Amino acid sequence: MLVTGVGGNVGQGILKALAVSGLASWVVGVDLLGAAAGLYRVDRGYRVPAASAPEFLDAFCAIMVDERIDVVLVAADAETVHLARLRRSIEERTGAQVLVADAELVELCHDKWLTSRWSATANFPHPATVLADDVEGVRRLFAESDGRLVIKPRRGYGSRGVVTVCSEAEALAAAAALGGDGIAQHYVGAEDGEYTGAVLCDRSGVPLVALVMWRELNSGTSYRTYPVADPALDAAVRRWGASLGAAGPVNFQFRLTTDGPVCFEINPRFSGTTGLRHLFGFNDVALALRHFILGEVVEQPAMRRGVVMRYWDEIFVPDVSWEDISQVQSVIDGIPAIPRLGG
Repeated sequence: MLVTGVGGNVGQGILKALAVSGLASWVVGVDLLGAAAGLYRVDRGYRVPAASAPEFLDAFCAIMVDERIDVVLVAADAETVHLARLRRSIEERTGAQVLVADAELVELCHDKWLTSRWSATANFPHPATVLADDVEGVRRLFAESDGRLVIKPRRGYGSRGVVTVCSEAEALAAAAALGGDGIAQHYVGAEDGEYTGAVLCDRSGVPLVALVMWRELNSGTSYRTYPVADPALDAAVRRWGASLGAAGPVNFQFRLTTDGPVCFEINPRFSGTTGLRHLFGFNDVALALRHFILGEVVEQPAMRRGVVMRYWDEIFVPDVSWEDISQVQSVIDGIPAIPRLGG
């Protein structure tokens, strides 16, 4: 198997889920950067060009053929849309399966303005939204709000560039800084009422399994979390998954309001909590492989009660400098291949 983006938390989460699944006999990891920790947590690691680069397809497929890859698990948010567009070419050239949603759906969810437009037409619960360069729209949105708006990039992840403003002047200034590349949304719910919902759908977009977790954020990622046994919330995320029609994993980020759960972000891919959900008994990486690759019927797993608290871990690479590690092209048997060292 091959996992992309192993320098990031989603890719490393997939590696953790794979490790406990017992389904992967050989795991290859790739990343844009040579200084990617996940390259040292796989059987073989390779540096690849950016997925948007013209040379990516040839380099990526060459690695897959050399390593006899059967399955590709897509992790990095920034490359998901490109791999979705290239999926057919990769599969035709390598014979492997790429587990990624259709390009049209990925593009819809990658652009938060398009997501909001789809949500409005699909009667999907979402915050009121306008483009950041719509000055009158921002003014109107603030006047209709509780005194807070969220200004964010149309395309982004991990809370990068997201600001909460508490006055019309702040809203207009933050919106002007992003212009047509940003959106303004109503602030919904409360910080202590934020949830993440994971749904795995079959090839027809029918939800198979689901897990809802409460979460506390730290720098845009889930820091403390626990599963929520709430039939209404479980039904909501399954209903959302069916409305979206995604094949494979999809993640919904939402908050509770007086009108019920309101979803403010959709990611049709494995998410940042993939690496910890298996601790509760919900290993959606294993479930996806069993369903899409092995053709098995998967059912809702029995859940374990508990709380997850995250902490940092380290990887030490001996006898190299920062300049060396930044030039790493591959990692074989834990040894980095560095051009200037003759590797």
